[in-house]
Amino acid sequence: MDQLDDKKLEAFVNKVMEEAPLESPSADFTKNVMQKLEVEAPQQVFEYKPILSGRTLSLAFVSFVALLFLLGSQLDVDNGQGWFKNLNMESWFHTDWGWVKGFTFSKVTVYAFLCLGLMFFVQVPWLKRYLDKSIF
Repeated sequence: MDQLDDKKLEAFVNKVMEEAPLESPSADFTKNVMQKLEVEAPQQVFEYKPILSGRTLSLAFVSFVALLFLLGSQLDVDNGQGWFKNLNMESWFHTDWGWVKGFTFSKVTVYAFLCLGLMFFVQVPWLKRYLDKSIF
């Protein structure tokens, strides 16, 4: 029954397609479309405008430099050591690696890092091969 319905439907579609006229665009179709596109195209593109103007940034820079000179003159930076006389910079560069001696990883953490590393090093070549096949 389905085959009979399919044949009838196909015959009907063929009959309608034969009776339908073949339409074609006018000779100057492309020209008309291009003229319409040129008329509707925006004339002005986004223009960048900075949040702070050059004059404002210059004023801020000059104010900052003046503030630094004012602070320098008020805090007596004229002597040899200046602001850094009370800083103990040796403690900044002293490293203490004593905490590493007692540090251990659990077995779960070690296995997780090994598994993730293995998955990473397997996945990267696989993805590269996949992308090389699909792009080119």
